[in-house]
Amino acid sequence: MGFIDAHTHIVFKDTVTNGLFKLMSGELWRVPVEKLLVTPRDVVSMLDDANIDYVGVMAFPLRKIVGDVTEEYTIKVINAVRDYADRFAIIGGVEVNELSIDEVKYWLNKQYESGISAIKIHPVHHWVKPNAYRPEEQNLKQLELIYQFAEDHRLPVYIHTGTSIAPKARNKYGDPIFIDDVSVDFPRLTIIMAHMGRPIWMSTAFQLVRIRPNIYADLSSIPPKKMLEYVPRLAEISDKAIYGSDYPGPGVYDIKANLQEFLKIPIPNDSIKKIVDDNPRKILKPLSRNR
Repeated sequence: MGFIDAHTHIVFKDTVTNGLFKLMSGELWRVPVEKLLVTPRDVVSMLDDANIDYVGVMAFPLRKIVGDVTEEYTIKVINAVRDYADRFAIIGGVEVNELSIDEVKYWLNKQYESGISAIKIHPVHHWVKPNAYRPEEQNLKQLELIYQFAEDHRLPVYIHTGTSIAPKARNKYGDPIFIDDVSVDFPRLTIIMAHMGRPIWMSTAFQLVRIRPNIYADLSSIPPKKMLEYVPRLAEISDKAIYGSDYPGPGVYDIKANLQEFLKIPIPNDSIKKIVDDNPRKILKPLSRNR
């Protein structure tokens, strides 16, 4: 039995859009885009070499950032990897402030029927607070519907926290404190706090993981060599933390090397195992769960 990488941004040759290609060809990645576009078979070979059982692949809409990545993109990615359903968990989503309530319902149901393993909300790229459903905020019923749907269907919800260097990102929405409302209002919801608020909201993120039973820490995009600088008390939350590489995000060019660096973090071995195996395996199920 191997490891789980619960947070990647792998893009497949057969599903890449013009907008994604343009973004990946820019200065963020600093790697020839041809090396970033892969086939499912390519990824499976990488996973086998790294002793990774399966990966979580982000496949949520990004209209405001790249323009042409919509809810349909999720379905295309699921179809692209279906022959390797035990090696991929696909994370979908809907862009709540771009759709009507009926459209949100339609896409949630369609993505769920296709096999999504989780839902992603990206406040910084979607320009929306995670608690915008509340009356004192925006009273955005579309967002409330996502949390209710996820609760009812036992789907975890990833919520991005921390900053982004992507063009058009609105970093004011990256403060983890807004997730506290979600945790209180939806106590049966499994919330995966992506990136632990790095680099400026780490203490807030750590405290929320400690005090809220349904908030889990996603450690992706934090360089493993600096992990204990960002999260000095990582071992204390090892029961509620999951590993992710963010591959092939900027600075993460080798999915195996990133994992090997993480495994060297000087905390107890049982804590490492919980983070890279037990916890993500429990929370995030691969596409094959529907077979």
